[in-house]
Amino acid sequence: MTAQFVDGRRVFVVIAASVVVLAGVIGFFVGSNGADVAPTISVFGLLAIPTTPATLTLYGMGLAVVALAALFGLVTLASRFDDAGLD
Repeated sequence: MTAQFVDGRRVFVVIAASVVVLAGVIGFFVGSNGADVAPTISVFGLLAIPTTPATLTLYGMGLAVVALAALFGLVTLASRFDDAGLD
């Protein structure tokens, strides 16, 4: 039996894409149901976003991309320091 190796980057891309799509779906449902309660929401007091399905879908997906990119960047940075100690 041969060992099969799974590329970690490929796994991360699949999980990240799934999380971004899920964030978009949740944003769509929140936008569909939230327009009755509040016509706009404020993000950190700096940006007012209308609570439509399209805007909250894009906001959720964008926020997921930023969070995952930051996480991946930190993991990449940590792995460079870890590899430096092996020499």
